[in-house]
Amino acid sequence: MKRVASAVLLFAVLGVAAASAQDINADRAAVMRANGAGVAALRALTTNFDAAAVKVQAAILAGNGAKIAALFAPGTDQTNPQASPAIWTDAAGFKVAADKFTADANALMTVSDGAGLTAALATLQSNCAGCHKAYRVAAPPRPAP
Repeated sequence: MKRVASAVLLFAVLGVAAASAQDINADRAAVMRANGAGVAALRALTTNFDAAAVKVQAAILAGNGAKIAALFAPGTDQTNPQASPAIWTDAAGFKVAADKFTADANALMTVSDGAGLTAALATLQSNCAGCHKAYRVAAPPRPAP
């Protein structure tokens, strides 16, 4: 009876761990999709500047920046094939990159015109690309149709 109870408990724990891995991957994907949508919205505002709209999108990006380090915390490795092991082996570097993203997003809130937004957005996107280059495994190429 104790073995059966132990086995049931083990499967329950493993089930929770698997569910948690799926949840964190879904959370990561949602944050990255929201970042992409925010950048697209900001790109549109470079030609039709609206300070209030910029601040809304920048606040979303800054909030997501604060979530990034937690979404890739120690112990969450091996759950996402697109996340490079460097996220965990170079945790300090990854945290610097996540903090830089947050700072760049906060800097967007201070722009006063389309030209300033264009420059600040270029900085943010450059840092996004650098982080993805260092800490993301490229997706395999799609098969030809």
